[in-house]
Amino acid sequence: MSAMRYLVISDAHANYDALARVLESLRYESVIFLGDSVDYGPQPAETLDSLKEVGAIMLKGNHDAAAAHGISCRCAEELRPLSEYTRERITMNLLSKEDLKFLADLPEKIELEIDGRRVYAVHASPKNHLYGYVMPDMSDEELESELYDLDPMSPFPRKLDHDLVLLGHTHRAMMRELSSLILNPGSVGQPRDRDPRASFALIGEEIKLGRIEYDVESTVRKIKDLKLEKWAEESLISILRTGSLDKVYHESEPQDET
Repeated sequence: MSAMRYLVISDAHANYDALARVLESLRYESVIFLGDSVDYGPQPAETLDSLKEVGAIMLKGNHDAAAAHGISCRCAEELRPLSEYTRERITMNLLSKEDLKFLADLPEKIELEIDGRRVYAVHASPKNHLYGYVMPDMSDEELESELYDLDPMSPFPRKLDHDLVLLGHTHRAMMRELSSLILNPGSVGQPRDRDPRASFALIGEEIKLGRIEYDVESTVRKIKDLKLEKWAEESLISILRTGSLDKVYHESEPQDET
């Protein structure tokens, strides 16, 4: 009997076109979504609905928490103005109260078993479920130090002994083998590793990372239809087309002429 095949995705950020392309193009039996369905992109409701329709196992991300609870996303300083602007102008205008309650009720971590593998899943880091950063270029020692579950409800940290740790948040794919295999599928909706293709991971008999092209210009057109301020529109389009943060503007900064 072949192993059940799990599609692992994260950080869709309201990019319905990218998410739909991945969901429609791959073979899998179950979906694990590691958080951040909203902000930045033009279709938060459609993105959330698609994840519900496939019965995804879903986690709460820092942007989901910001929208649902009215708190800061605590994202990188260079992205905070863009995050706050798109949350106010797009996310909060297009999501229903029911959508926001759904996001509020999502768990911050999940533990499960996949074909005999003990799996711990979180949006950002076992040490900091919503806001920590586990980067691909960390040393083995730095990575090992992140493998502690600092649950605020527990008086003592718990060293993870799971076979597989799933996390997202950085928008950069990673697979590193330490005491656990650490797997980040990258961002399905807004990659930031200079490859604009949608990023994902598959867990089955093998564990592998993958990329797939989608219609970036369809998402770009939808962003333009929102009639955002130019600094925000140009920032979002640049990230989608280049897979980088090279041209992220703030309101007061000049933008390239297009």
